[in-house]
Amino acid sequence: MSDEIARLIAAINDNADPAHGDLTPAVHALVRLGLTALPSVLPVLESEDRWTRLRAQRVLEGVTRAWVRERTPERPMTRKADYAWIKLWQDNGNYSWEAPADVRAAALERWRAWLHEQAAPEQ
Repeated sequence: MSDEIARLIAAINDNADPAHGDLTPAVHALVRLGLTALPSVLPVLESEDRWTRLRAQRVLEGVTRAWVRERTPERPMTRKADYAWIKLWQDNGNYSWEAPADVRAAALERWRAWLHEQAAPEQ
């Protein structure tokens, strides 16, 4: 984990947006870092603190939405990238910060496997 990512993870709950308590400057910064942040963010999804899990979920959502958009050729007036992201989210277990721990753990394992696939070299 880079020093920057470690700093952002440590600050994930700092300075929440008053209108959107699930968003903080660290959440936005981690999303901008993209897939490189996810190996460090995934363990945060197991936090005992529900706000921490929610904010980590927002990072996972933001990173994967951006990842899908980069890979989905968009035609004018379509929502193809949105639908592709929803499918990705469902395929990986619909992680929810408020689900029971065992349900969260199962989804998290799917996300870990997905992230491992993304890191694997193309054949």
